[in-house]
Amino acid sequence: MRLGMRWNLCLIACLVLAAGAGLAGCANQAGTGTGSGEGPMFYLITLNEKGPYWKPLIDSAKQKAGERGIRLVVKSGQPGDSSRPQKLIEMVQEAIDQKADGIAMAALEPEMFDVKAAEAMEAGIKVVTYDTDIRTSANRLSYIGTNNYEAGKRLGEQGALDLKKRGITGGMLTTVTYSGSAQNMVERYRGLKDGFDEAMGDEAGHFTWCQWIINDLSVSRAREQLETQIMSYPDLRAVFTLGTESVITGTMEAIRSQKQEGALYHYGFDYSPTLEAGVDEGLITGIVDQNSEAIGSLLVDKLADAVEGREISKEYPVDVTWIEAENLKEYGKNHKR
Repeated sequence: MRLGMRWNLCLIACLVLAAGAGLAGCANQAGTGTGSGEGPMFYLITLNEKGPYWKPLIDSAKQKAGERGIRLVVKSGQPGDSSRPQKLIEMVQEAIDQKADGIAMAALEPEMFDVKAAEAMEAGIKVVTYDTDIRTSANRLSYIGTNNYEAGKRLGEQGALDLKKRGITGGMLTTVTYSGSAQNMVERYRGLKDGFDEAMGDEAGHFTWCQWIINDLSVSRAREQLETQIMSYPDLRAVFTLGTESVITGTMEAIRSQKQEGALYHYGFDYSPTLEAGVDEGLITGIVDQNSEAIGSLLVDKLADAVEGREISKEYPVDVTWIEAENLKEYGKNHKR
């Protein structure tokens, strides 16, 4: 009898522990949230939860959600995870299954996300995109944020104007990026070259672009490939980086190791404390920066408007800002990330 009671008690204890573990697992799956009450539920799907672009975006989205009474669920991928596209798609599916009122998604793979966005819209969920748009604009209400082609073009224009100011009107140019297939990188690169040529004018033909360096999020790969180009091309005049910490760090390490500080001009995309630390060494010349705080706030604001029945525009462009190296530290103080 006592043995039977012991077994029953053990069984009950195991069931309680299992239930607790299951609830904890569900909590982890849900991501971070904000807002309370019975307000609309939005899913914010991001490519990363940290970093100088993503964290301010998430924080500003949470703040706006609190102001508008939105229950915001944040789901984030992880850089370097080969299964990230599929996991992000699963996050969209979760939002559909949970009958979310709105989804803001960064479409890492425009075609894959196109299908899921259409499914969400068919289910009555309001969808907006940012960072990278989906393939079919009819499958979302709005694209909010940076036009990657125009942002890349601005970087190219400013780089060309800066080189002309320094009396440099010919030589080799190179670019470092984390991916050669990610849509936002492809668009930035295309804009970069077009903007450079337009701003350089008649001298554009005196420059040659090296094959762009793709580091696959590896600092050492960026450093080693750029070191090779520096040694191979004595007339390498400028390097353009298109974002992410591994690209920035590898590029600056290569410039330093080859003693090209202040000689190889470095034009970057997006602010980072890493870049700020390289100002005094001559490892960065200037950057264009996205206003991720404005983007995060707009995502929630416009989704909330749509849920409340207001018409929203098909696009809400957020321009980038050009900052020269000498102003980068002050800029960083005012835009802590």
